[in-house]
Amino acid sequence: MLANNGLQATPTAALLITEKHLAWVSRFSWGVLRALEAESLGGATHACSVQASIGAREDQMPKHKDPLIEALREGRSYTWTLPDGGDFASMRAALKHGQTLTMSPVVDPSQVRVGDIVCVKWHQGYMTHLVQEIQGEQFLIANSVGKVNGWVSGGDILGRVTEIIDPEPRPSVPVMLEQLEAAYRELIGRERSAADEARRLLSVIDDLGWYADRIGVERWDSMPRSNKWSFEQNLWYHTRRAKDAAASASPRSVRYFIDRGKECVGLAAEILALLEPEEPE
Repeated sequence: MLANNGLQATPTAALLITEKHLAWVSRFSWGVLRALEAESLGGATHACSVQASIGAREDQMPKHKDPLIEALREGRSYTWTLPDGGDFASMRAALKHGQTLTMSPVVDPSQVRVGDIVCVKWHQGYMTHLVQEIQGEQFLIANSVGKVNGWVSGGDILGRVTEIIDPEPRPSVPVMLEQLEAAYRELIGRERSAADEARRLLSVIDDLGWYADRIGVERWDSMPRSNKWSFEQNLWYHTRRAKDAAASASPRSVRYFIDRGKECVGLAAEILALLEPEEPE
């Protein structure tokens, strides 16, 4: 695992990010790009990813509590995983998909260093950007692509990122397809699936391989549009779920993975359609 900004990386569990919690963070600059499934800490569920833009005005925000801000105000650290999809806007040079971040409360602003990723109060909202310069008790806040926001006092800094854990690196698409097929065959053998169901499940591999060839290696990791997963991201997400199920006593059935696999194939078709110009009628 890789640590950024001189931070010490240690293993930690990722938080469960679900679609129903997206509204929790819409009022701040923490725009949710897409949910990833993961184990939660202490049974809690949260949704957080960094879009890192200026927070919305409070009179335009839904009246919901943000779990990150609440944790920092209560003096607690908060850990979450950045979901796949999206480009992280102005923080795209500092963050990457799948990283697990821990934001800790700032009690003493003198602990903050240039280069730290911080959550700051900004006008009527909050944003998560970088510390570019420090002059006494004043901190110059900027994004990762060169835009300077302005100066804030130490009292406006709620938290700073104290730990970054990089995700498991994605293998190549051919290796993902091999891993997915191995997981499928393990699930088929465990469930003693009927021949028809086994055939349907394995057809997902053929379909994904066909779309992989049509999309082309140079576009496997290309987002067809802003905040839309690439073919590689979709395939890795599905492959990990199948691998986890095959390696554990998961109750998920072969039929479940047929449905999810066909969904992944449908997304591959959509990605191809978005990447290629429409043929003339």
